[in-house]
Amino acid sequence: MSAVDHSLHAHKQGDAKHSHAKQVSNQNLLLIALVLTLGFSGVEGAAAYFANSLALISDAGHMVTDAAALGLALLAQIISRRPPSPKHSFGFGRAEALAAFVNSIAMLALVVWIMVEAVSRFYDPHKVDGLTVTVVAAIGLLMNIVVAWVLSRDKKSVNTRAALVHVMGDLLGSVAALIAGIVIQLTGWMPIDAILSILVSLLILKSTVSILRESYHFLMEGVPLHIDYLQVGSDLKKVPGVLAVHDLHVWEMTPSFPALIGHIEIEQMNEWPDIMTRINAMLLDKHGIDHVTLQPEIAGMTDEHTHDEHLNEDIKRPNVTHHGDTFFVACTSPDGPHRMAYHAWGNPNNPKVLVCVHGLTRRGSDFKTLAEAMSNDYYVVCPDVVGRGDSDRLKNPMLYAVPQYVADMASLINQLGVAQVDWFGTSMGGLIGMVYASMPKNPIRRMLINDVGPRIEPEAIKRLGSYVGQPFTFTNRADALQRLNEICASFGSHTPDEWEIYNGPMLVQKDGLWVMHYDPDISVPFASVNPIMAKAGEMAMWHAFKQIHIPMLIVRGGESDLLSAKTVAEMCKVNPYIRSIEIPGVGHAPAFVKSEQVALAKEFFS
Repeated sequence: MSAVDHSLHAHKQGDAKHSHAKQVSNQNLLLIALVLTLGFSGVEGAAAYFANSLALISDAGHMVTDAAALGLALLAQIISRRPPSPKHSFGFGRAEALAAFVNSIAMLALVVWIMVEAVSRFYDPHKVDGLTVTVVAAIGLLMNIVVAWVLSRDKKSVNTRAALVHVMGDLLGSVAALIAGIVIQLTGWMPIDAILSILVSLLILKSTVSILRESYHFLMEGVPLHIDYLQVGSDLKKVPGVLAVHDLHVWEMTPSFPALIGHIEIEQMNEWPDIMTRINAMLLDKHGIDHVTLQPEIAGMTDEHTHDEHLNEDIKRPNVTHHGDTFFVACTSPDGPHRMAYHAWGNPNNPKVLVCVHGLTRRGSDFKTLAEAMSNDYYVVCPDVVGRGDSDRLKNPMLYAVPQYVADMASLINQLGVAQVDWFGTSMGGLIGMVYASMPKNPIRRMLINDVGPRIEPEAIKRLGSYVGQPFTFTNRADALQRLNEICASFGSHTPDEWEIYNGPMLVQKDGLWVMHYDPDISVPFASVNPIMAKAGEMAMWHAFKQIHIPMLIVRGGESDLLSAKTVAEMCKVNPYIRSIEIPGVGHAPAFVKSEQVALAKEFFS
């Protein structure tokens, strides 16, 4: 066998800031505890035999088990310090968790034995020497306090903590034996010996199960208990330059040292060093992860590779189905680059694409119910317009306007690589669609406009101004959801489950408070509009609407304060490509979570 190449195990600067063989516990602590425990267990065992005390016997047996546990923990510490080898590239750090797991199993067996023996003594009482029990238990209590203090100095190692559970159990056993001895001396009541043994066993059982669960989770390579896997994925997607994340895995190589691997989609490979630097800083600062291995990929490129080029003709791109997966598209504004998030349902290979764009304060998740219903026929793409949801925020709030939104949508459709799309636009999403569809060589084939038109009624503008960008903070999510449901009452009557699906994603937790998902500055352009600007904007929208020559369906909520029946009639008059329908009992705007409303959209786009 050739000599070991240690460079294979080394970390370059910028990789994890620890080595695989890093020491995680203090062996001296375990050695001191082992000597003290093993030495006293012999003394207590002899005393327990002559005193005929179950509490003392259980405590002595417990101490022997402690000694074995400490010895096993010490052995695990020694093994875990061994450096990585060609056969064990991560080192031997898992020996600690394995020792903790074995110790916990041993403790469970001991607890069962003590409880069975205690119950048997209720039916067959034994005479106990109270004085001997009291003296030995008092000495054992002092010794266990010393050992527990020694081990408590190393709180990071699950292995040492498992050993500490043994010692704490023994300390409780000493307390129980001491109480039992005193009670027997004073009253002669023998059942106290068995009763306290059962009580101590139940207390030990709780801690043992906790260590057992934690060590099992670690051995099964579970996500570290202190790390939120979904939040890690969300934070990765928010790193500038990252378009998508997949094949993400988080686990612990050794106790207290989490690791992460995954695939990151980016736009240009030459951007990767800077993106990786930002990712490393974010993962370490927010999640304490410093062992990171990521594979960059150019967005849109397939993963299939082969060493035999003549086989490429037989390789077909697999059919992938998205279920609300989140992706990002790189966009630009006068202030520089930003990212827009979008959520997708269906097969991305489907040439039929439906783009669903939300209202002023909403986000792409509004269309979840509709997207799921349409995903068999369409690849449904629901963007979070910039400033909302998972998308970036703009430095200049005056750019939160339809021209910027249209430019971002063009970037999205360009990334999707399709020549045509169908469009579903609610409120602001309808205005974006109308402007986009009026442009030369636009990709929109059919368009459903949900409760909006070239003219917006003054009453609706006043209502929107009463809450858009206004303070919205709640300590309790239920209160926040109730308030949001009240704001959205005009959307129509919905069940609690429907409100949760529709409004739940609008709420995000920030600094311990529940707030709205959007940048409050989206209200700045809205608030700056004066009557003259509003009239000029209305004239521009009417002009744009007249230039649209595709099939359109205008849907109006029967009680809408934003889109009047008069405006709908005028739209139908000036553009022969449009037809309209009104949904009774609904204000602004129909939510399209009801089955009959979803069926309406499916019929139009079929």
